[in-house]
Amino acid sequence: MGRRGLSPVAAVTGTARPAIRPAGPGDLARLGPLYEQSGFGARLAGVVGFARARLDGEVVVAEAGGELVGVAAGAVFRGTGGSGGTGWVGGVAVVPAHRRAGLGGALTEAIVEFLEGRGVATVLLHATALGRPVYERLGFVPETAYVTLSGPTLARASTGAMVRAGRAADLAAVMALDRAATGEDRRRLLTALWPTGGLVAAVDGRALGYHLASPWRPGGATIAADAGTGLALLDAVRVAPGDEVAISVPAANAAAVGWLESAGFQERYRTIRMHRGPRVAWDPAALFAAHNLFWG
Repeated sequence: MGRRGLSPVAAVTGTARPAIRPAGPGDLARLGPLYEQSGFGARLAGVVGFARARLDGEVVVAEAGGELVGVAAGAVFRGTGGSGGTGWVGGVAVVPAHRRAGLGGALTEAIVEFLEGRGVATVLLHATALGRPVYERLGFVPETAYVTLSGPTLARASTGAMVRAGRAADLAAVMALDRAATGEDRRRLLTALWPTGGLVAAVDGRALGYHLASPWRPGGATIAADAGTGLALLDAVRVAPGDEVAISVPAANAAAVGWLESAGFQERYRTIRMHRGPRVAWDPAALFAAHNLFWG
């Protein structure tokens, strides 16, 4: 994180630009209010803390006058043999009073430097329409849109015996399905969260898809080898607490988007998946729900 010049705000006011540094243990406990003030849910604090603790990641914060005014985080998925692989930027937030001064870009750049310093070959992120120009200036290239839809939950699913509770013995098959769909080695994520709750869709004892619940929100990752399996899993995912569940899916997965819309789901917002470095060979049609919009 090299030395940077004054932001436009600092140039006018004569105040120093907020200092960007790695988050300390005490800072992590202060991120909930920062995310709330920035217009995101406080749950993001748990997501970025998990990324640092379990996904070889980092969290950086911007501090001004003793207050945290910005944050960004990164997660690392190693390549074969511990080299290369992918890294994700997520949880980028700046409080309203410090926006439009380049702070979001500076926080993102600090995480990119961290990830590339870890040997990551490709850095990925999800951008809003507002953030996309910032990331393009940092060398990110747009790939495809993700659409987040929300719709009614179900009292029970209609998938019959195809979908069942996940077991410890399913983990190897789940990892293989995930790798084929995402092109990434996410074994640390799957190993950490699979014991907390998952579903498997199987035919004749062969796993064709899985759902991994998120500890931070209803829903979670849903990946399947074919559309029929993916839609059966989505039906099971709709059996959730509350009246609504939100699902983020690549817009290119027409089967998933069409099924959700026919079930009464409505689009809430869109993001753009972007990458810096070689494009990852992944299959949007196999991804029926993202775990979240931090690491996909």
